[in-house]
Amino acid sequence: MVTAQQSSVQDPVCSMDINPKSAHPVFSYKGHIYYFCAENCRTTFAKNPEKYLKPKGLFGRFLDRMAKSNKKAFGCKGPSCH
Repeated sequence: MVTAQQSSVQDPVCSMDINPKSAHPVFSYKGHIYYFCAENCRTTFAKNPEKYLKPKGLFGRFLDRMAKSNKKAFGCKGPSCH
């Protein structure tokens, strides 16, 4: 979901930062528009949106922080959706 002030949003499937002003696949769900880095992520989200929208909880947020730290330390080849 994007607001007028945001210059980037996260793909709800792979968490990649994307610019919503660029031409990307989108999906409307419950009155909100979600942006995706690739058609594969949009298709995956469309099959089960609630899976990607529910809160992650304490352990999920911890894993996200660890993934960001590892990306900084070791680099990253990019998400598997590409």
